[in-house]
Amino acid sequence: MPINGKMSTTNPTFTINGVPKLEVSKKIRSVKKFDSRRTYKFHYEVRGHDELPHVVKFSGGRSSAMMLFVLLESGLLKAERGDVILFNNTSAEHPATYDFSRRCKEIVEAKYKIPFFWLEYQTYEDARSGEWTRIPSYRLVQPEPYSKKRQDGYRWKGETFEELLSFKGFVPNQFQRICTSNLKLGVTRAFLRDWFACKSGIDRLGHFGKESHISNDSYYEAHLKNRGSVPKKIFLDKKSFVRSMPLYRPSQEFADFSSAYVPFKNQYLEGKSYFFGEGGIEYLAFIGLRYDEMHRVIKARQQNSSSTDTTGCEGEHVYMPLSDMKVTREDAEDFWKGQEWNLELDSEDGLSNCTYCFLKGTKVLQKARLALEKKQKLS
Repeated sequence: MPINGKMSTTNPTFTINGVPKLEVSKKIRSVKKFDSRRTYKFHYEVRGHDELPHVVKFSGGRSSAMMLFVLLESGLLKAERGDVILFNNTSAEHPATYDFSRRCKEIVEAKYKIPFFWLEYQTYEDARSGEWTRIPSYRLVQPEPYSKKRQDGYRWKGETFEELLSFKGFVPNQFQRICTSNLKLGVTRAFLRDWFACKSGIDRLGHFGKESHISNDSYYEAHLKNRGSVPKKIFLDKKSFVRSMPLYRPSQEFADFSSAYVPFKNQYLEGKSYFFGEGGIEYLAFIGLRYDEMHRVIKARQQNSSSTDTTGCEGEHVYMPLSDMKVTREDAEDFWKGQEWNLELDSEDGLSNCTYCFLKGTKVLQKARLALEKKQKLS
C-alpha cells in the first residue's frame, strides 16, 4: 500500500512505542494526571457491554489514533465480535491526514487483524413514492486517491462535500451542521446497519438506466410541493453538481476494502439488523475526545443511548477512554513524537481536518490558509 508515493514495508512485527495500557476492571479508578507508564482501569458501564460490537470512530487526527492503538495494544478489540474501525472521508481533509490515516489502516490490519474501512457519502437516483429523486447513502473506498483508473479510490478535491451541499441546497451553519450529520454520523449508521447484518458486502443501489430519469420540471415541482420558494434557475443551478454524480452505487465486497476482514457472527445481532436501540442493534462507540475537550465530552455523553436524549444515536453507547485517562493535547503529541511516523501537521497551524471547517473561526481559518499556501510553495 503506497505511503506518499512509496511502497510501505509495514509488517506484523511493527512496534508502537510507549503505549499506555488499559485493564478491564469492575470499577474505574479516577486519576489526577496522565502518565504513559501506568496501567489504567477500563470499566464497562453496563453488564454485557463487553459482548457488544466495538466501533472505533477514527477521525484521522493524533488523539483518535492514539486511542486506537491503546485499545489494540490492550487487547480490547476483537474481530470475531464484529469490532470495526471507521474513517469517514469528507473529501476536505488535508493531504497529510490521508497519509497518516492510510498508514494507521495498514498497520492495524497487518499487525492486529482488525478491519479498518474508509467510507464516503454518496447519493444515487431511484424512485420514492412514485417520483424519481436522489437518495443519500454511502460507499466503501480504497485508501488511494480517486482517478479514472481507480474509481473506487477516495475523493480528495471537495467532491463529497460539494455533493452534499448540492443535494441539500445550503451550506453548513451553527444551527444545521449538515456536514457532520450527513458525511459522518449518517454514513456511519448506514454502514453499521449493513455491517451488523453480517453480510459479505453491500448491495447495489439505484436504477439500471443509463441516463437520469429526473427532468428539470419534475425536480422543481417536487421542490414547490415541499414548500420551497427558490427561483427555478437558482434551484436547478444548485442541484447541477449532485445530478452530475453517478446514478447508482455499485455492490461492494468488504474483503475488497479490508485485508483483515473475516466473516463474523455475533449472537447478539441475530434478527436485529433493521433498527437501532432497545431490542435492536446496540454497540459501543469509541471516540478519541481528550480530557481538555470536556465541553465535547459532555455533549457526547448527552447523546449516549443510555441518556434520556439520544438525538438519533439510539443503541450507541459512547466510551471516551482518553478523557478518563486525563490525556491532553500535549500528551497526544508527545505520544506521537515517540513513533516512527506522525501526522505531518503542526497543531498550531489550523490545518487539522477538515481543512476549512467554519467552526474554526475567522482567525484560525486565515492562519490555516497562510500555512497551506506556505506548504504548497515549499512542495
